[in-house]
Amino acid sequence: MMDFDFTDAVIPPDSVPDTIDVEYPCQQCGAEAGPYGGRGPKPKYCSIHKKNQSKKTGIKVTGTPAVLAAQATGVLVQVNGILAIGMMAVGLNQTASALAAANGTFEQQAHAALLTDPELCRLILKGGVKSAKLSLGIAYAGLGIAVVPTAIVELKEKKAERDAQREAEESETRT
Repeated sequence: MMDFDFTDAVIPPDSVPDTIDVEYPCQQCGAEAGPYGGRGPKPKYCSIHKKNQSKKTGIKVTGTPAVLAAQATGVLVQVNGILAIGMMAVGLNQTASALAAANGTFEQQAHAALLTDPELCRLILKGGVKSAKLSLGIAYAGLGIAVVPTAIVELKEKKAERDAQREAEESETRT
């Protein structure tokens, strides 16, 4: 057998610091795991080693089936309006007008269908809340698309009036 002397062996230092003054040590590094309020499980990990929990949006959609159906229908009608504005932006004015004209009938039919499925209403409303900023941006873009052509025509008319007035003044000064 081999003779091995344990007195010469080097013992590696412990990587976890002493936890004498730490009330709730981190299971990974031994640092303070955090305050404990007295309810729920005691903390096991410090803020560095705590797993990032997926953040919930906190969106809770509640209400009677009729209220949910009305709200979800409103969201869908708004989406159709945004689509119509998008169609106008690419020059499909007649298609946009047809969509806008059919939106009233769609609203009635969608409301009737959604009355029977509150879960689908909740799903639509949650999506509507998440995309509200995008919808608002698109709505303003649509407003601009609807107003800017009128403004351009008006500005051109005013410029033509000024040019005509300037020419009239120049012709009077020549004579």
